[in-house]
Amino acid sequence: MRSNDPGEAGGGLPRLPGHVIPRPRLVRSIHRLLDQNPVLVMAASAGSGKTTAAVQAAQALSGPVAWVSLAGMPGHVDPGAEALTCRLRAAVEPHAPAAAAALTDAPARGLSASEIGLLLARALAGTELVLVLDRAETIGGLPGAQGLLDALAGSLPDGPRLVLISRVELPPGLKGVLGDVHRVAFLEDRDLAFDVAEATEALRAVDRADDPSRLVEATGGWVGGVLYDWWGADASASAVQHGCLAADLLTQLTPAETALLVRTSLLDDGVTAERANALGLASPDRTLAALRGRRLPLSWSSDGSRMVALPRFRHHLQREIEGLDADTLRVLRRGYATLLQGRGRHEDAVSELLMSGDTAAARDVAERALPEVLGRFDLTTAESWLDRMRPAPTPSLASAALRVALGLEQCWRGAQLADHHGRAWWGALAEQPGGDEDLALLVWCLWHVGRIDGAREILDVMPPGDPRDIAAAVLALADNSTPQLAPDLLDRVAGPLEAMVMRIAYRSGHLRELRDSMSGAWRKVAGTSWTVAALRAEGRISQAEEAYAAVGDAPGPVWLAAFEAAELMADLGRRDETWPALLAGRQRIASTGSRVYEILSLLLEAKLALRLDRDLPRAGRALAEAERRGCARYAFTAELAGTWRGLELLLAGRDHEAVPHLTTAVSTMRTGGRRVELPTAAVYLSEALWRTGDEDGADAAADLALEVATTQGPRNLLVQALEDMPSVAVRRADAEPTHSSRWHELVSALATARPVIGGAVPRLTLEDFGPVRLAVDGREIHPRLAKSVELLAYLLHQPAASARRRALVEALFPGRSDTTGRSYLRQAVYRLREVLPDGLSLLQDADVYRLTPASAVISASGTLQRLLAEAARQDGEHRWDTLGRALEIAERGSYFDSLSTQWLDTRRAELDAALLRARVDAATVALHLGRVREARRLARQVLDGDPYREQAWRVALCAAEAAGSDDELLDLYRGYLRVMEELGVAPSADLRRLVDRLRR
Repeated sequence: MRSNDPGEAGGGLPRLPGHVIPRPRLVRSIHRLLDQNPVLVMAASAGSGKTTAAVQAAQALSGPVAWVSLAGMPGHVDPGAEALTCRLRAAVEPHAPAAAAALTDAPARGLSASEIGLLLARALAGTELVLVLDRAETIGGLPGAQGLLDALAGSLPDGPRLVLISRVELPPGLKGVLGDVHRVAFLEDRDLAFDVAEATEALRAVDRADDPSRLVEATGGWVGGVLYDWWGADASASAVQHGCLAADLLTQLTPAETALLVRTSLLDDGVTAERANALGLASPDRTLAALRGRRLPLSWSSDGSRMVALPRFRHHLQREIEGLDADTLRVLRRGYATLLQGRGRHEDAVSELLMSGDTAAARDVAERALPEVLGRFDLTTAESWLDRMRPAPTPSLASAALRVALGLEQCWRGAQLADHHGRAWWGALAEQPGGDEDLALLVWCLWHVGRIDGAREILDVMPPGDPRDIAAAVLALADNSTPQLAPDLLDRVAGPLEAMVMRIAYRSGHLRELRDSMSGAWRKVAGTSWTVAALRAEGRISQAEEAYAAVGDAPGPVWLAAFEAAELMADLGRRDETWPALLAGRQRIASTGSRVYEILSLLLEAKLALRLDRDLPRAGRALAEAERRGCARYAFTAELAGTWRGLELLLAGRDHEAVPHLTTAVSTMRTGGRRVELPTAAVYLSEALWRTGDEDGADAAADLALEVATTQGPRNLLVQALEDMPSVAVRRADAEPTHSSRWHELVSALATARPVIGGAVPRLTLEDFGPVRLAVDGREIHPRLAKSVELLAYLLHQPAASARRRALVEALFPGRSDTTGRSYLRQAVYRLREVLPDGLSLLQDADVYRLTPASAVISASGTLQRLLAEAARQDGEHRWDTLGRALEIAERGSYFDSLSTQWLDTRRAELDAALLRARVDAATVALHLGRVREARRLARQVLDGDPYREQAWRVALCAAEAAGSDDELLDLYRGYLRVMEELGVAPSADLRRLVDRLRR
């Protein structure tokens, strides 16, 4: 009988793991020693492979083997002999029944432990039983058990053999007998070690590719060192196995050795006697010398003076640190912090001191470490330190606290500092180096929490200079004074002042400066919000989406999460994501303490309610709450509230009531130089004035909106406002003397405007211009039916990528009977599903087919339409670049080249018309930008394809004049006259006037 559990008291052998390699060399050595000696002691460290070797040797013996595990022997009490007797009797009974019978009731008969051992030795005479006692070290402290084994080993006759397996030296009570070299043989760590050949085979068995020679050299062939990957960087891999062996290794050490290993595991670059002494360990040189002779996952320097615990062993040791008592752990961490400071690692020292509870010492070291931490914009670390030094940082740490306040938009920190330290503190800052920058940050904090008067008091003590100008510009957002910031200020300032200036620059409409200034850490991180906002305002929605997505899953700046996320989702037409983004943003706002952000979030709610849903009651409630929270105290929030209140009133038909709100909003925006939202307010004012009979005022307001949008760049915001009130653009275009005005461009953009749908990274791509291609993750695929690709194209052209069965049959299989068409459709659907990548499905719900998620599929025609929609919201170079990218798509060929069905022909005509308009628009933009050659080329392409486009003739004529070619101008005009004659239509008086004017 063999036991499956080595902890059982029965005599069966333990079962070995399946991957254990045979070790014939070692087995032969064990057999030889047993032939020559009645007692074999295998005393070696945990993980040395002693138990495995003993089992393999036992399995190869021809005679009987009784295996006894001494694990779990009773504690340090005298019954140890009785417990051992019971285990021995159970183990030998299957092989030597007489010996087992002799042991029956031996303790009860009053026999001493030594007499029981002598009795067993005599009873085994004449047998060849090999008696193996595993975990023999557990009898230490059990005098009875030691006496029994001492007598057994000392009197064992020829024939039977005794094997003692121990992970430490055997107890002193056995030393007398074990010292007899004629009876006892020893196997130690060096005898059990792998050679290179064995290590090679063992590593192959566990599927490890390490160099066996290197491992044998590094570990001395120690089996646990070779088989276990102690170097692995992932401390969680095989955590149970490594943890169990590591715990076993510690049990074989002295308390001093264990204490040194555990406490020095804090050190990440090696342990020396000097460093261990600094951690409060006594006689570390002697302890290190003792450890040098142990089989442990340690790496040593060549002279033995420096030790490094291998990564996974160190991970276990570091977990043991938490078991130390509080006082010991406190002293240990303080000692480690002192070591770290001596080596210039002040940041790590702060963390250790904070964990030790020594806040005062941590504060002193933090003063030296924080400049570097903040210099790399590691605000999370700085925040953690400051939060553990509450109730408020000392004046010496105030500068760092203010930078954290701005970087993480936690303005409550500045208010807390001002309250805790008082006027005397901030009043003296102006005289200190860098104090004016601290004061500017303090102004920002108090302004945000609604303490505007307090912020003004601080501004009064600030000396002249950039920080004061920036602080004054912040306050101007409240009192409507005009900030006087130098044009190159954003290029001059660095650090947190950059982030402050970016906020002001956005409100002032300096969008180009925001896009072009992303050099410093503060601009790259804290400025992300304003970069996204600037791109969105300019109509560069795709780039805004990319910049937003680049933040990833990180929390990101508060403004980005609380405001830009919702604004961007709305611009991308993702209504279902807009409202959740707004609500999630309010959770971030709650952590800032900002009254301004609370108000702005309510104003954003009103804006979205009006624009997305025309929900006037919800907008009214949000505006009322914003007023209750004090939006009138800040000039810029008051004018935003007036803008959205004006739109609400216009939508409700209360035009006269809208006028004063919008008039005031436009006036304060102009006075305060806040031009980014000015086009929006001016468009609404123009509509309100027109409806109330002030036509001249309406024209002036509309022209103001166009002027600001053209010079400052927020074309998208202008288009959005005109989408709310399109009649403003139509009226102004009608009043223009020619059809080539900016207003006519805007009317054209509004007439063809589409939402800018976000361009997510697709799994499936359909190239539907020119030769049709379908690709999954960039790899071309070929569905078995061409109709499957056409089915995909049809669905992509439909809202929500879905269509009813009847519409699909009529479009894809015209002229077929209903039954036949349905059959063909089922085949097309089946073959399309065959090639769809994981995560993309073609679902059927009753008679509706739907691709989901639609964002995982993109077509060239869809990309073209997205680019054209985006170009309509842009101006200047941006519009030119976007139109150029759109037109490049069409250069591959026509839509679904060589295929013709009614729906394909209709779709192809729609796209051709859109491309024709895009070429005219591109030619017009090129002419505005002075790109005369491109304007002439594009106009000629349009006229070659459609000579009846009057706007194309106009651009071609202007381009010819710009090129200085009167002959070309007249030739073009004659061509235009011939075309009009063909149509039987009189030439345009507007075009005649244009030619006359150009020839002067």
